[in-house]
Amino acid sequence: MSLNSSRGICRFELNFTKHITRIWLSGILLFLLASCSELESDKVKHEFAVSIQEEHAIENFDSVKFEPLDELNLGFFRGSVWIKLELQNAEDQDQSFVFVSHDQFNRNYNFYKLNASDGELEPVNAKAADLLQDQRTFNNPNPNLKIDLEPLEKATYLIASTSDGRTKDITPKLLSIESYFSYINEYMVWNIIYYALVVCLLAFNVFQWIVYKQQIYFFYVLYIVSSILVFLGIEGYFYTLPIRQDILDHFIFFTLKLWAFSLIIFTSTFLKINTQSPTYFRFTKLVLALVLGATLIYQFSFYHSSIQYLHYFENVLTPLWLLLIIGMIILSARAKRAELKYYLIPLSGFILLTIIGLFNVHFQVLPGNSFSYVKLGALVELFGFTYIMSLSVRKKLYKTEHLEKELDENRTKLKERDSILASTTRLTGVLNLIENSFSNEADWTDFKTKFQSLNPNFIDTLLDKHADLSKSEIRLLILIKTGHSQKEIARILNIEPASVKKSRNRIRKKLNVDQDINLDAYLINYMA
Repeated sequence: MSLNSSRGICRFELNFTKHITRIWLSGILLFLLASCSELESDKVKHEFAVSIQEEHAIENFDSVKFEPLDELNLGFFRGSVWIKLELQNAEDQDQSFVFVSHDQFNRNYNFYKLNASDGELEPVNAKAADLLQDQRTFNNPNPNLKIDLEPLEKATYLIASTSDGRTKDITPKLLSIESYFSYINEYMVWNIIYYALVVCLLAFNVFQWIVYKQQIYFFYVLYIVSSILVFLGIEGYFYTLPIRQDILDHFIFFTLKLWAFSLIIFTSTFLKINTQSPTYFRFTKLVLALVLGATLIYQFSFYHSSIQYLHYFENVLTPLWLLLIIGMIILSARAKRAELKYYLIPLSGFILLTIIGLFNVHFQVLPGNSFSYVKLGALVELFGFTYIMSLSVRKKLYKTEHLEKELDENRTKLKERDSILASTTRLTGVLNLIENSFSNEADWTDFKTKFQSLNPNFIDTLLDKHADLSKSEIRLLILIKTGHSQKEIARILNIEPASVKKSRNRIRKKLNVDQDINLDAYLINYMA
């Protein structure tokens, strides 16, 4: 890659980083606004009651014992849950409400309305189950049921659901139809911006992967893609597709494994664990191969029964992945402090906001959807890693550019030295020829040819300005030009030094060189 193209790419990355920073900050502001929008029950006279783990037929509804409830976050739960909703329209006009809960992992809700005339439960939205796999009114991730009440109408509804061992937060809310759609629209806008930001980061890192062809970008791109898929799965968006739930369940668990794999391999590559501790790197790969391979084999070998256990098992594996990463952090604490610092800054943001989200699930001390805090932490992490990797690449490019400049300078100096050495070699040949004197005209011709190769304009300039110079005078000037002393010239020409001195004075007059000007310096500088 040329230096100009590297500079252009760096400028592009810098501008992109500035723009994405502004968008990211805007996204955080939108999150803070959107997080204030929560599924809060509207002020309508209603009452929820629950029956857990009771095995009853719908026909025996009257004999089921229900207990009042406020929160119904069951965690990992296997069994059935019945919720009874009694409500009354206190207005003298028609009103519409929506039952909704936070349960995004289960698509097996059945809704019934109690017929006041005969006391029988009648299915609601039974036809919708063919497409949606349950009887929710709107094909949204959260279970929901639209309830229409006539003026002053009292009604009783039964919400029945089961779980095969996955997490189940079925805490119910009752919203007006306007509040429900307001919440859905606000959350949708936030999600569109959120995933648009993540896709921008993905595209930018794909671009860097194509340009720089570094292996770390492959694992980082894989991590971003798997993060997107995991979040879409956790939020229940995949379940809105007309695809069987078991297929979607297996796909989501596959993306979870891909997410863990890509994060661990990205971490090991970023911290250069393979060079710091090849043994630990091999151990990490062995653990990944055994654990991920075994769980995948189990998952698909027991296709219809494995899902109910994988929800719990994946949570058990999370500490294992954290331990592997902590081991890499410890190994990098000394040798790779800079890389470790850059790695921990975005990762700590993700961990902190994830802890806040998990804490809020149980205690509800902060506004908004608890999973939004996890998503915000992921955005902080992805942006941080992208920014740091971009800076690292630019630093490497600047270093490469500096080294290439030094290399060019060294090449130039080497060429100059080669030229000087070649000139010195040729001059040595000339001087050797002079030292052997000019025994005949052929020697002089050979000497003159070599001298002219070193000083191509010297003789021509002399003759142009001083055409009256004789051949012997030109020979003397050439010897002076080559730096020979008066005694050396006398010895080479086989004449007395006094004769050389007289010849120099005669030539000085022909050249019109003043007595106060050194003839040798004149020939070297002025007649160069």
